[in-house]
Amino acid sequence: MLFPINPHKLNYLAGGMGDLRHNHFHAGLDIKTQGREGLPVYASDDGYISEMRIQTRGYGHVVYVTHPKTGLITVYGHLKGFAEPMAAYVKQERLKKQTFEISVKPAPNEFPVQKGQLIAYSGNTGGSAGPHLHFEIRDSRNNLLNPLLFGFTEIVDNTPPTFQEISVKPLDPQARVMGDFETHRYSPAKSADGTFSIAGGEILANGWVGIEMMAVDRMNYTHHTNGLNCVEMMVDGQEYYFFHLEQFPDAHSNDINIHLDYLTYKSTGRKMQKLFIDDGNINLPVYKPIANKGKIFVKEGETHQVTLKIWDSNENLSIMHFTLKGQARSTTVPSVIPSNVPTQVSTQVNDNTLVIKAKNLKTPTSTCEIITTNKSDILPIHFVRNNTAIYLWDLRKGIPRTIRIDSTDFSAGIQEAIFSGIEKTFQSAGVNILFPAESLYDTLYLNTKIDKNKIQVSNDLIPLKKPITVTFRPSTAIVSPDKTAVYNRDRKYLGGTWRNGSVTFKTDILGDFQVLSDTIPPRATLVNKTKDAFSFHVSDNLSGIKSFRATVNGKFVLCDYEYKKSLIWSVKSDSTQTFVGNLVLELTDNQGNSKTYTAIIDSLKAPQVVKKASIKATKKNRKK
Repeated sequence: MLFPINPHKLNYLAGGMGDLRHNHFHAGLDIKTQGREGLPVYASDDGYISEMRIQTRGYGHVVYVTHPKTGLITVYGHLKGFAEPMAAYVKQERLKKQTFEISVKPAPNEFPVQKGQLIAYSGNTGGSAGPHLHFEIRDSRNNLLNPLLFGFTEIVDNTPPTFQEISVKPLDPQARVMGDFETHRYSPAKSADGTFSIAGGEILANGWVGIEMMAVDRMNYTHHTNGLNCVEMMVDGQEYYFFHLEQFPDAHSNDINIHLDYLTYKSTGRKMQKLFIDDGNINLPVYKPIANKGKIFVKEGETHQVTLKIWDSNENLSIMHFTLKGQARSTTVPSVIPSNVPTQVSTQVNDNTLVIKAKNLKTPTSTCEIITTNKSDILPIHFVRNNTAIYLWDLRKGIPRTIRIDSTDFSAGIQEAIFSGIEKTFQSAGVNILFPAESLYDTLYLNTKIDKNKIQVSNDLIPLKKPITVTFRPSTAIVSPDKTAVYNRDRKYLGGTWRNGSVTFKTDILGDFQVLSDTIPPRATLVNKTKDAFSFHVSDNLSGIKSFRATVNGKFVLCDYEYKKSLIWSVKSDSTQTFVGNLVLELTDNQGNSKTYTAIIDSLKAPQVVKKASIKATKKNRKK
């Protein structure tokens, strides 16, 4: 195969296959283009153009090339534009359908290409954060393959990966790390022999524990860091975990959310990879099947030697050693200093463990009674921190209806356990949630709450595998349902359908949602107008721009749109087209608010760059 940009010359990467991105494994290479757009992009092998897309986000302008001889597909994304004759073909299809976004799939005989043929120009379109070429190689089953395993000499890398952080995590209520039920974190240091270790070299543990790791691959000639190609964990010389990202199905890219410690990532931004296969991680085929799935059982008095090995795609290797030592459980009964002020209780779910924290206990060793549907259990204090008692309850034994401490009842904050792999509809006052069978990675201990125009569905520290459908009735009256929709905590528009005072929407994240009204139409400011080109700066206050349409003298004008720059600009249908006369731009947002902006382009006047908008709304919109 031919490297798709600057072939046979030294190239540099801003991202590699399998990089740990937000909600997905990176699907290919991000090849640097010196911060420029418009570099020639070449077909990597003989084949034909099988698809071309123009889209606002995602890969932006993108080309798919099918290679029948090898059965592979190459993908070239974030392009500035297509080479001829593909560019003219796509433009004609857009003019025919009068649309900005489009996907076309030419027949195999329409655009055959040869290895090394110019097919496009690099750019910064779609979800790109800067100019570069995104390059993928896929097989016929849509598995993503690592391009660096195809022998491209344009990428030079003899720099090994780096360990950044190691953590040891208790995996059930009986497990302990350094004497408590907390994840303990360590910063590795590089030794004189090139291996990594932690201060003291020894970690005390007891019971079932899991190792997590944050590490990156560093490459020659660039400050960017990439993901790892291969990870192996050995315990006492026996292989406990093996991860190899040579290929993976595109459909399971979002399973990164179970491969990583999602709670830590969402809370701190640190991308800790689990070196054990968690209970809900059943579909991602990048692990070697091994007994206990990487989970380590540490007995009192035993010592285990742990070795971690990490490789990049060029087989540069880094190694780390540390020891897990079995710690004896404390026989001391934890106690607190009693208080006369009201007891305060908070709860938190950690996997299948309910962590109960109680302040201001009435006796030094107050117990916690867990009352479930069928029975009650008495828990002693497990730990004390800052005079706060901590109790641990295994939720697999039952969902607490009541937590009773010092004769006072508290809520566990859990309404129901929703199990993965089973379709379930949850119903409560004002709430109905459909969980499809594949929506969850693991058991969700659900809690919901409606507060005026807001609903809380558990929290965003728990990942969803597939979207769920939520219906809720706000406790405050909604004046204009047709102008009101659901937004997540970041005010991202989710839409929604209203019926009898309730709104139904889909979401692929948990957490906080609210209904907000948007009655303000999008805005446009004329940037320039000449007989050869015009452009507008566009914006919307809340729901976001959904569609736009430009005409001159009533005739459709093709336009491009760059959401990162909030810019819409004209595209000539051919070299002879001019834009003289009545210019009209119609904008519509996702809430259905629309506005029309007009201007006059006079061929007799000199080209005009407009600093301040000289546009006005039509009479129809002024009445609004």
